[in-house]
Amino acid sequence: MAGERQPSQWQQTVNARGWKIPLLGKSLYQIGKELRPKVDALIMRNSLIPDSAVQDKAFFPWIAQLEQHWEAIRDEALAIRAKDIPSLGDLSFDHGRIAKDRRWRTFFLKGYGYRMAANAARAPITARLIEAIPGLVTANFSVMEAGGHIPRHFGMTKGMLTYHLALKAPREREKCRMNLEEGERLHVLHWEDGQSFLFDDMFNHEVWNETDEDRYILLIQIKRPCRFTGNLIQNIFLKAVRHSRFVKDIIRAINRQAANRANQPA
Repeated sequence: MAGERQPSQWQQTVNARGWKIPLLGKSLYQIGKELRPKVDALIMRNSLIPDSAVQDKAFFPWIAQLEQHWEAIRDEALAIRAKDIPSLGDLSFDHGRIAKDRRWRTFFLKGYGYRMAANAARAPITARLIEAIPGLVTANFSVMEAGGHIPRHFGMTKGMLTYHLALKAPREREKCRMNLEEGERLHVLHWEDGQSFLFDDMFNHEVWNETDEDRYILLIQIKRPCRFTGNLIQNIFLKAVRHSRFVKDIIRAINRQAANRANQPA
């Protein structure tokens, strides 16, 4: 139809992949994206916290525990060699648009109820600490290598919030930043060792590391605190995502890499 934006080649490939629900001819991934606006509206009507781009950490007591142990978490992250932390684009085709820059690397510890046992064994302190986080959805070490860039984008659902704990921030602080858009207001966020922030990634955001150093963070996604109805909707949505191709492809890729690593000579 004239004036309508056509899906990109990447988006067409994403839509064509995987098993489709009979009669509907769509995957769980596609259906979830189409239902997202209605799901998000229901979640926000039941939210226990404001609809703000940057959230008040005081609502989340577990954050203080992570900040208290940030050095131990940092040591575990840095002990994992960079070549053992894969690029997100290599783990997930569905992240292809925002993960074209292979300098964005991700080491998953847990996601959508799946525990990455081999990865968790390499970061036992971190793995233990994240188990105490209420409503944990995903947890990973995220590395943005020198010169890396993540284009402007937004997340999956209002039902999740994203947390960053800085483990190793570049010295040129102003050149490593995230722009987070909240209406006409622009939040420019930087990382500082041992410090953290929590934000709603459904607000458009973009990330740059214009330094010659790598940036290491612990990246966590949690369920938005909600009343009963909102929490029920979140659980149904996240269960569907857990069983979708989107997640299963990442799990298979992580398991393949773990097996390859185990078979390499010491």
